[in-house]
Amino acid sequence: MTYERLLGKDFAIYALRGVETAEDYAREAFHAVESSSEETAMGTRWQELIASIAENAIDTGDLTATRDGAVYVIELKSQENTTNSSSFPNELRSLRQRMREIAGRKRASHQKVEAAICITRSTISKDEWRTFDVGFATQENADLKDFRYRYLSGTAMWQWLCGIDSPYGLIRPFSKIDSEPVLKARESSLERVTQQLLKELDRKGLPHTLDGVAELSDSYKAEKEAKRREREAKKRNK
Repeated sequence: MTYERLLGKDFAIYALRGVETAEDYAREAFHAVESSSEETAMGTRWQELIASIAENAIDTGDLTATRDGAVYVIELKSQENTTNSSSFPNELRSLRQRMREIAGRKRASHQKVEAAICITRSTISKDEWRTFDVGFATQENADLKDFRYRYLSGTAMWQWLCGIDSPYGLIRPFSKIDSEPVLKARESSLERVTQQLLKELDRKGLPHTLDGVAELSDSYKAEKEAKRREREAKKRNK
């Protein structure tokens, strides 16, 4: 975590929350950045856990598992809404490419290769086959027409992949988890970035207020833009 990561927020929201000082803003923004990045961090950890406990599963950055007489290339997601209509087709293309690569290696054994999208955090249990539908407004994805994949979520997903109803049974009770190292790391990180922010405000001659942080953010963006233009100018001059 660096203080620069705290500067990209909507300052109006923090003003409406009653945040007035740079110190208070640093604390609020720190937790916001932390929250937005924890999905990725925990998603990586869950994939490592799944690969270690799921029978015939291999994690080489991408997860594969042998189920129901077929090799499945698996896209793990923490929640259903982690993709949008524009990014989802690209994820399906990635799955299709991985299927082709594995199918090439499995050609001699004639083993089927399938695709699966698994939602790890869901209260709804589903196990169904879906096909990608190309509508009038999505002709740019015509190459994916009728692409078939298995969709699993909630209890059905965990049972299919790991043979358990929920991953939390593996780590409960939560009260037994040693949270002290993470707690100390968070407190240390918050203190560090707060001091970085205050030091930068002082360097720019700005007050330790929300307005001062907003001005610092504008200055930081202007400096980044100037550096970008300088790099482009250097490329043109080569």
